[in-house]
Amino acid sequence: MISPAAAVQRELWGGDPRAWAEHAEAHNRPLFEALLDATGVASGTRLLDVGCGTGLALVLAGERGAQLTGIDVTPGLLAVARERLPAADLREMEMEDLPFADDSFDVAIGVNSFQFAGEPVRALREAARVVAPGGLVAASLFAAPERSQSTVVHHAMAALSPPAAASDHAPFALSAPGNLEAALSAAGLELGAQGEVGCSWRYATIDDAVRGLLCSAGGARAIRDAGEPRVRQTLLEAMRQFEDPATGIVNTDNVFRWVLARRPLSS
Repeated sequence: MISPAAAVQRELWGGDPRAWAEHAEAHNRPLFEALLDATGVASGTRLLDVGCGTGLALVLAGERGAQLTGIDVTPGLLAVARERLPAADLREMEMEDLPFADDSFDVAIGVNSFQFAGEPVRALREAARVVAPGGLVAASLFAAPERSQSTVVHHAMAALSPPAAASDHAPFALSAPGNLEAALSAAGLELGAQGEVGCSWRYATIDDAVRGLLCSAGGARAIRDAGEPRVRQTLLEAMRQFEDPATGIVNTDNVFRWVLARRPLSS
């Protein structure tokens, strides 16, 4: 059994995993690379990716020689990850109750994942438990909403759902200054370095942009509540301002932030 919050995320992220891998995930590659750099992932690093999705961060870590483990609650996303990484240990589960023994990993990362946990501090505490003393936990998420152009699109899709559904998909839940740091500290971790990464979500056509957003959890929630035709039209209207009339390319520039924390050597 999984928690009600995890069940919601499984539904929302499972709509079109292939489209997510092909039209959305790669836009955040600079963020994946930044977390791997910050945590020093290299040959032999025992790495856990919490909320690994379709696995691109693990692919990049594998190129550095890391030992790869990932968890995600959405079977469709994991199916794509398993195609990419047949030798990795990839498991379907929620992040608040990890099945791994204490001290199993050197590094745990959560790329835009911990904010979607029903209990983010509990999820971070679990990540801290399974890294060895002195091991690292790195978490990333959107910076303040006003710093990303795609916020316009997130708000347009969210407006199609009733207020009662707001908690189903809250990508900015820990984005306010200090919130992520407070959650990491509450999980018993010692705060370390932090940084920001710019990611350009660039699509060859507006149709590609719409598909890339429809396959997100925000797109799935809007489709559930308003129907795909209305969501598609809403996205077309919201994205036109980011379309280059000469080339048809659609681009939004977004800012993400990451924070590194360490499990204390002694508790």
